[in-house]
Amino acid sequence: ELEHQQTPLSTMAPKAATALLENLSKSLSSEEQKKDLQASVKGLILFVIDDDKWNLDLRPSGTGALTKGAPEDKPDMTLTMTDTVFAQLVGGKLNPQTAFLMRKLKISGSMAMAMKLQPVLDAAAPKAKL
Repeated sequence: ELEHQQTPLSTMAPKAATALLENLSKSLSSEEQKKDLQASVKGLILFVIDDDKWNLDLRPSGTGALTKGAPEDKPDMTLTMTDTVFAQLVGGKLNPQTAFLMRKLKISGSMAMAMKLQPVLDAAAPKAKL
């Protein structure tokens, strides 16, 4: 199995997460989608992917934006995972609950919010070109 081979950091390809998070950012530029996500999530999410931190402000009064770095406020939920796991979650190859049970996804903070993660992951998925 190729998945179990360790790749030296210096030879790793650009992170998949970066492109997926850019998709999420683009999705949030749609007012309608941003309002939908704010209405369902209602909180501040911190993604820790490998060692990169990204915060997603989906509080009702928040910016509805994704920014690199840790948030100034305490996040309502922190999701910690590897780049590969994030790509699998967004790609629908891995379900958040399964990832959590397999300890591939660490969740701290609001478990109720974690249950509302799917629309956020869907918003990060590459849009099919019709």
